[in-house]
Order: sequence, then C-alpha cells, then structure tokens
Amino acid sequence: MADLTHITGQAPHLPGAVRAGDLIVTSGIVDPAIFQDVPPPSFRDQAQAALAQLLSFVTEAGGSADSVLRVEAYIGRAEDHNEWNEVYTAVWPVPGPTRTTVVTSFAIPGIKIEMQAIAVRS
Repeated sequence: MADLTHITGQAPHLPGAVRAGDLIVTSGIVDPAIFQDVPPPSFRDQAQAALAQLLSFVTEAGGSADSVLRVEAYIGRAEDHNEWNEVYTAVWPVPGPTRTTVVTSFAIPGIKIEMQAIAVRS
C-alpha cells in the first residue's frame, strides 16, 4: 500500500487532502461559513472561500496553485456559472488546470458550490 499523508479537513470523517507520493487529491470542499448559523453567503463569497480552502489543503499537502492539475466544481444553479468562471480565472488565468463544472443539488442546505482537485507536490 502507498504511504499516505492525510491533511485534516472540514469534517472528522473527511480529510482535506490525501497525498500518495507526489499525487494530491482533495475531498469535496465548501465554504466553511455555511456551517455557521447565519444566512448562507453569496455564491461569489462561497466560491472564493471554498477555493481558498482548497488551495490551503493543497499547499499543506506540499502543492501549490501552480501544481493543480484538475478542478471539479459542483454548482447549485446554472446561472452562477459565469460568476464561477470569474472566480476561477482570478486564480488561474487561461489556460489553467483541466476543469469540469456540474450543476447539481446538495445534501446540506445553503451550499451553493463544492469543489475538489487533483494536484502534484511542488
């Protein structure tokens, strides 16, 4: 079995990231503010916060924004896709990592975007 490094995540049962050799894979990541008893943040705020959290997990696992190979994003409304593009390209101007965006629903109310990534150690 590979020697795995687990980075503490947003819930006890989910690591933020797992590294095996130089490969880094994150769990699904959301804006941590949605776990508080306040109205959920806007889509843009959630996207920026979740992306910052994702990059912090990748960095802690030994990677960087430049070592991200793939980002998968799940958004609750197709209408938010253009705003997601703006948040994404602020971090990765074209061309960035490979990417998939899917419109879906979420098990936890208030989530507007969830993302995960594959990266390599820098």
